[in-house]
Amino acid sequence: MIYIIIIFSFLFEAAFSNIVNTNSFLIPLFLLTSLSILYPYFKNNKFNFVIVCIICGLFYDISLTNSTFINTISFGFCSGLIIIIYNYMNYNIFNSNFINIINIIFYRIISYLLLCIIDIIKFNEFSLIEGIYNSLLVNVIYGIILFVIVNLLSKIFNIKRVE
Repeated sequence: MIYIIIIFSFLFEAAFSNIVNTNSFLIPLFLLTSLSILYPYFKNNKFNFVIVCIICGLFYDISLTNSTFINTISFGFCSGLIIIIYNYMNYNIFNSNFINIINIIFYRIISYLLLCIIDIIKFNEFSLIEGIYNSLLVNVIYGIILFVIVNLLSKIFNIKRVE
């Protein structure tokens, strides 16, 4: 179930990106959102989760952004943040979406700084803030919907998560 949802989120993000203008206030990060919601279902296998995140970042780089390892590195850092925060919070809809919001902000900052470091873009704090708030609305909505679906599927298929 976990990998099917990750693949669906990846494909949905690709389709959504083609439909919505890149200058829109609805910038999807559905793959990252799904990783934030699905971490408790990795059966406390943190290494496996980090590897899945890095592989997702690599696929994200290759197919959606056409960049070289920026999202691979960013997703790797985000996986660590997800693991750390879930150590202190319970799995419920509010905490999961709080983690999702923190993760999106962290991802945007890390990605932006990496782009600045390799001199693809020049640092502009307004551009960074715009990228952050443009990502939040649609991804929080997706996170809420995904949380409900994942909980429903876990009950139907009797899939346990680690608390």
